[in-house]
Amino acid sequence: MALSKYVALLCLGALSHFCSQVIADTCTVQSNPARCDLTDGSNRYIDLAQVIFQNFKSNDGSFTYAFDPSGTELNNGGTCTPGNQAAACQHTGEDWYTLGLASQVSVDVQPNANPVTSTWSYSGGDSGRAVSIVITCGGSTPGKIDDKGEHPELTYNFALTSQDGCLQTPGMPTTPEPGPTEVPEVVISPGSVTVIIFFSVGTIYIAGGIALMRVRSGAQGLEMIPNREFWVSIPGLIKDGVMFLFSPCRRGGGDYEKL
Repeated sequence: MALSKYVALLCLGALSHFCSQVIADTCTVQSNPARCDLTDGSNRYIDLAQVIFQNFKSNDGSFTYAFDPSGTELNNGGTCTPGNQAAACQHTGEDWYTLGLASQVSVDVQPNANPVTSTWSYSGGDSGRAVSIVITCGGSTPGKIDDKGEHPELTYNFALTSQDGCLQTPGMPTTPEPGPTEVPEVVISPGSVTVIIFFSVGTIYIAGGIALMRVRSGAQGLEMIPNREFWVSIPGLIKDGVMFLFSPCRRGGGDYEKL
């Protein structure tokens, strides 16, 4: 019984921790439609004022989209309907349609997620169109936006990874959430490969030679070294080579008969 209670408490603790990570907090949008402030009293906020995307394609290339959470840029020059503060627009090849209005936005944030994620949902589009954009903290400004399809019908979904999607604190610089550490690529030079091969072959030669001398000849101690006479003679050979190399430079040296 005690064990069952312990397991139950452990499960409740794990569930509580999981919920604290995934439950979204409401982020209030006031006069600036590109900014939302958390309602948890931390004064943290998300500001998308620098985010704007013009003329990016759907996955199948059939539609062209534009996104401006401030609702000011897309109405200039004929994109979307002038004066309606469109936050997202769709071009079908013939006409532009407003997908959602900047003034009709709701924002949910997962402030404890790593990285921080927020969902910006816009309504008020033409013929019942709406748009949902999931923004993940990371990358650069304005970031990278991807089309995630139309589901349900007339609701258009996108995913954006941007530094502007990070939570900010007044007086503190915006920094993206830490991502996975990149492992530097290890490049082995030809010289390193030669050294590795040399020592690998040398190790096999010595170990194999010792085993062979032990088994075949019953050698012991230094006698087990393969080609021992050759290795012992190497210092003398090196000395002879050096003497031969420098002896012509010695004046009056040598006992050779003059011609």
